[in-house]
Amino acid sequence: MMHALRHLFASEAINEGVDVYTLADLLGHEDPSFPLRRYMHCVTGAVDKALKAIGQRYHSVA
Repeated sequence: MMHALRHLFASEAINEGVDVYTLADLLGHEDPSFPLRRYMHCVTGAVDKALKAIGQRYHSVA
């Protein structure tokens, strides 16, 4: 049960935009490569989120 809650926490955190270095720290991993490999697949609409963030950045500058 505890593992499932940990996985849910990590998946939701990465999906909400928590960076992998912070997530690794929160989970107690010294190396962020494990959470990166394990949880990045959980990011829903990653490409759309990235395009939106980049578009907002350039729109605010223009």
